[in-house]
Amino acid sequence: MRIFVNEFCGHPFQIQLSRELAIRGHEVEHVYFSGNTSTPKGAVEDTNFSENLNICGLNIKREFEKHSLRSRRAADIEYGMVVAEAVQKFKPDVVLSANMPLDGQKILLKATKKQDAKFVYWLQDVYSMAVRFVLARKQKVLANIGGAYYESMEKKLLQQSDSVVCISDSFVDYVKNWGIDENKIHLIENWSPLDEITPMPKDNAWARENGVATKFCFMYSGTLGMKHRPELLLSLAKHLDATREAILIVNAAGAGAEWLREQTKDLSHDAFRLQPFQPYERLSEVMATSDVLIALLDSDAGKFAVPSKTLTYLCAARPILMAAPSVNQAAKVIRNAKAGLVVSPDSPEDFVAAARALIDQPHERAAHARHARDYAETHFNIGYIADRFLNLIQA
Repeated sequence: MRIFVNEFCGHPFQIQLSRELAIRGHEVEHVYFSGNTSTPKGAVEDTNFSENLNICGLNIKREFEKHSLRSRRAADIEYGMVVAEAVQKFKPDVVLSANMPLDGQKILLKATKKQDAKFVYWLQDVYSMAVRFVLARKQKVLANIGGAYYESMEKKLLQQSDSVVCISDSFVDYVKNWGIDENKIHLIENWSPLDEITPMPKDNAWARENGVATKFCFMYSGTLGMKHRPELLLSLAKHLDATREAILIVNAAGAGAEWLREQTKDLSHDAFRLQPFQPYERLSEVMATSDVLIALLDSDAGKFAVPSKTLTYLCAARPILMAAPSVNQAAKVIRNAKAGLVVSPDSPEDFVAAARALIDQPHERAAHARHARDYAETHFNIGYIADRFLNLIQA
């Protein structure tokens, strides 16, 4: 088959799926939005996976301003037109589209139908709920109007799709409640590439370069928006600044990272550091430097988002401290895997207390680390995952 994969963010696991499909003999065109610098990218530069695979970063003429309402919508539409043009050139049998803003998704789906190709809506976020969440912080009336508009659009796009891949049970429930045909709904949870993020010793080159090879280290790595509750990181940073028993390193970008930068100007470099995204090829070293990896998600955001960074953390074989609502899929995975501690995102005190507990319990940390990698090796088999995608496409 000729398979077109559109993944707005450039995440590693979608690239791994495209690589596996190409290895099996399918012609795969994998595109992502290279102008979106607010999310870390996977191995987008390595094109030697297979002669059947082409990875292409697409861009637009205007500057991408993620948090500007008017400019963002115009950029999403322009990117949708660019992807639609790529589909027209490639002439696929099927299109898989993930993390695509709805304004762009609408254009892409229409272009796919014009090519008489099948369309798989890979539902990574309930986008209309995310719109409500963002707009509610600006103006409640705007949130109601914008949320209703995008909810109607999202329902129609799901109805028009040939298949819908949901990444959690809660997403399946949302889609079913919207009246989408159950026969075209498939549950395939996200994963992370086992062969790209591997366990390493704490005393490694990256740790030595950053002067933390012998220091207890908490780490947050990835996009840091306001939905990720950066104020929890601030609480931990202040605690560590007072006790000097560990360091918190945040490798991130986004609105939350900028907010955190302003709030931590007076903290010691020995207790807190805010750094940009680290190179993907060094991510195993980076995460191995940590003694505890941190994931965060707002209580309201837990309904529509599943932070994929937690899955990467599992591969790294490090204990995880997560602040998220208990119903969130990532929180469920951490608890089921016994890979760390999950606390409410609404209590900075509980978050800091859990961090303190992990410092004081080396045997529990070691057990969490083993369980994390065990879970990843059991659930992240790309051969089995690719089989599931091919089965739903061929059906």
